[in-house]
Amino acid sequence: MIYTITPNPALDLGGKVDKLIADEKNYIYDEIRSAGGNGLNAARIARQLNVKVIATGFIGGATGEEIKNLLDLEKIKHNFVHIKNNTRINLTISNLNTNSQTRLSFPGAVIRREEFRGLKEICNKFLPQSIIVLGGSLPKGVTSKDIGLLIHKFRKKGHFCIVDMPGPVMKDIISFGPSFIKPNLYEFQELTCSEVEDICGALPLARQLTEVIPLICVSSLEGGALLVTKKRAWFGKIPKVKVKSTVGAGDSMVGAISAILWKEKVQKTTPEKIDIFLDENGAKILQWALAAACATLVKPGITMSDRDSILKYYPKINIKQIKNI
Repeated sequence: MIYTITPNPALDLGGKVDKLIADEKNYIYDEIRSAGGNGLNAARIARQLNVKVIATGFIGGATGEEIKNLLDLEKIKHNFVHIKNNTRINLTISNLNTNSQTRLSFPGAVIRREEFRGLKEICNKFLPQSIIVLGGSLPKGVTSKDIGLLIHKFRKKGHFCIVDMPGPVMKDIISFGPSFIKPNLYEFQELTCSEVEDICGALPLARQLTEVIPLICVSSLEGGALLVTKKRAWFGKIPKVKVKSTVGAGDSMVGAISAILWKEKVQKTTPEKIDIFLDENGAKILQWALAAACATLVKPGITMSDRDSILKYYPKINIKQIKNI
């Protein structure tokens, strides 16, 4: 099973305008509503790739109920902690004249300690040898240490733990030993306290991290993504396409990676053989990740990719192994 944990989910609202005028009423059309947050977006992509997923996190109020209904429509199972406060709303407005996007993200509800204990109780019931995805920002009331201790417990139980969270959070949880992280370039710079901007600068720093984290993917690097294990590294790019929106592209990568790792049964690989497994499958993992990202980039607004689109772009992804750096 794949489980996704989204500590700070959102009801994502998307729409289009011909132009935005300050201090005036702007009429928005083509409204889209979807379940949002990194972990939920990853769950949606994994489900598109025919993998069983259960989503959890904190849900509250009418917006929380709508998120559950939207997940039901996508046939994604869920088991949320119901909280006292309302789940947040995020707004993405696409300007058709400038091809720019205005994204407004609220901080979310404050999580009480008894509510966080409810999440831990759910996590204690995860099936053995599962893949667990922790994604997105942290709401007030949940600390990096809270997430780190969850990761530590997951690893002790033999779960493969994927983390896609903001740079400062990832920096705090490295010592707890996640199995895989996917920072974008900016988050990687935060994580490593560096200003690297290319493969030559990023690869040595990523390789240092593999002493603790077996698999690392740095996206938005030189127009592509870098995947690094202890012994090998690959770089990939998507074909030239018309990008309509960048919303959810990184989440799509994480969802596809979790699905492929599950299909390849990485969670059943012994700790002693995990590096060998990743070295042998790295190129395939990155190819699926970039195919999913590409399939989302060509969709407008907050629309995520679908299975047919991912399969369409998969053979078009160019992956090369990095040597002699």
